[in-house]
Amino acid sequence: MKVTKETIQATQQSIDHWKRMIEWAESQDPTEVAEHHRMEQEIAESWYSDDCPLCKRFLQGSDELCEECPLRVVFGNCSDLLTANAWSDVRWARTWDEWLEAADVTLLQLETVLKLLKGGDDA
Repeated sequence: MKVTKETIQATQQSIDHWKRMIEWAESQDPTEVAEHHRMEQEIAESWYSDDCPLCKRFLQGSDELCEECPLRVVFGNCSDLLTANAWSDVRWARTWDEWLEAADVTLLQLETVLKLLKGGDDA
């Protein structure tokens, strides 16, 4: 994986993005349907590629989807159900409670990727 200042920055921005979404989702009724449109209306963010800093950097309409995305390199493609990447669990969460559980894993994965990018020994 090619480590650049821009990749580190996009990863940190993704972490910040997920923290904001998690903070908002924690204020929702945990039994209600997890609805990305509602989140988008209230905080102008959602868990889809249009709002993801890593997707904005690496998903550029190529046939090699996200080839250089550090999250993909470490945990697999976001849309592949057979990888360790937790994004699919976020996408298919039915309630905010399920969404938060999966989002916490996604956040942990992003924080792990950032440590790896920075050469952290504890990653």
